[in-house]
Amino acid sequence: MPVQFDGANMTLTALKISHLEQLNSKIFALLSTLFSRLKMEHLIKQIGITSLRKRRCNTAFFHL
Repeated sequence: MPVQFDGANMTLTALKISHLEQLNSKIFALLSTLFSRLKMEHLIKQIGITSLRKRRCNTAFFHL
């Protein structure tokens, strides 16, 4: 009987580890996407690119 219990514990442990690895992978994927987006926004602000919407409003104002 204890052998079956040990097997169940090992299976449960393996499932927990697998679940944690999947969670860890998802977290790192999310973080890398977030940091990539933040870096791009920072670079865009640094080189002074404004949004198209903002440009259209400004140019429309001058053409009136």
